[in-house]
Amino acid sequence: MFNAEDILKFKRYCQEICFKPLPLSAQACQRQGTYLWCLDWEMIELLKCLFNGESAYLGDPPPRRLRNNPLWSKDTIISKVNTLIAEYKTAEKIIEYLREVRNGGAQGKPGNL
Repeated sequence: MFNAEDILKFKRYCQEICFKPLPLSAQACQRQGTYLWCLDWEMIELLKCLFNGESAYLGDPPPRRLRNNPLWSKDTIISKVNTLIAEYKTAEKIIEYLREVRNGGAQGKPGNL
């Protein structure tokens, strides 16, 4: 679906989020007991699925912060990725939309991408 250049774009945007995370007070977050789910984490998971592909994403063990986290689901991430691909079609447009959400535009709340 995406070529090597597109995958590199997804990886670069993912690194950008990882290297400059938003403060929790500046992004939509959900808490359930000791578990947390935030917009940056959702974006990272979406991007990982986009650049790894669905089957590799499903086989990838979750990061420590998401182990046993009831607020996160690989199936939900895959569903959202499929929606992003269907709606925005290109890596550039998907990243543009994700940037808009992260900057507080669109529907910047986890679960509402």
